[in-house]
This record gives sequence, C-alpha cells and structure tokens, in this order.
Amino acid sequence: MTGAPELPEPPDEAKLIRRLREAPPAMSGHEASRRAGISEARWRQIEGGVRWFRGVPYAESGPKKTVARMVWVVGGTPGQLAEAGRPDAAGELEALLRDDLTGRRVLRQAEDAERRLDELGGKERDTEQDERLIG
Repeated sequence: MTGAPELPEPPDEAKLIRRLREAPPAMSGHEASRRAGISEARWRQIEGGVRWFRGVPYAESGPKKTVARMVWVVGGTPGQLAEAGRPDAAGELEALLRDDLTGRRVLRQAEDAERRLDELGGKERDTEQDERLIG
C-alpha cells in the first residue's frame, strides 16, 4: 500500500492570495471566485497551488491575468505580487487598476453629463450643447 501523494508547496502568489482573502473581513472562496469571474474550482486550484490529474497532484500557478484579477479582488497591490515573484502579474494588476479607475471616472462623467442634460428638462435642447456636455 502506498501513502498519499505528497502535495507540492503553493507558490508565493498563492499564499499571498489566501492571506489577503482570509484577512478580516474575510471573503469566502465562492464570493472571491465570483468577483474574479472564474470558477470556484479554478480559484481553489490557483490559491492552493495544486491541480489534480488522474489522482496525481501537480503544482499549479495561474496565468498572469487570472492571478492579477484574483489579487485585485482580495485587495492586493502590484508591489505585493512582485514581491511574491510574479512581476508579470503585477504589471497586469497595474493595468487593471488603471482601467478600473478610468472606467469609474468615465462612468461618473457620463452620469454627470446625463444629469446636466436632464436639468435642461422640457427646454428645447441644443444638440451642439449636448455634445459639449457629454464630450
């Protein structure tokens, strides 16, 4: 009879993700995976650093974009990812954070422009002015 297979040590980025996810206020793996847009099973593979295939455990490290999304969801920073040995994912996280800030800024600008247009109400609207307010 053989013993249970030895599990590979999770990579540093996996340890970082788990530490951040479990820090107060802790987030469940289910919720974290939902927010990251990946399956809960995939989240567990990457966070645990292991993927099973035909009863054999293999070391698992996620692709840079997936790891960046996971760290973003749990509130990590590009610096933390780089320190964990994933400068490639840190670069992706920087881009994700930039896009997130830009997206929120664009949405806020669009909402402000829409509100100003609504304030014009029943007045005859000048389409040229509308373009200036939106654009």
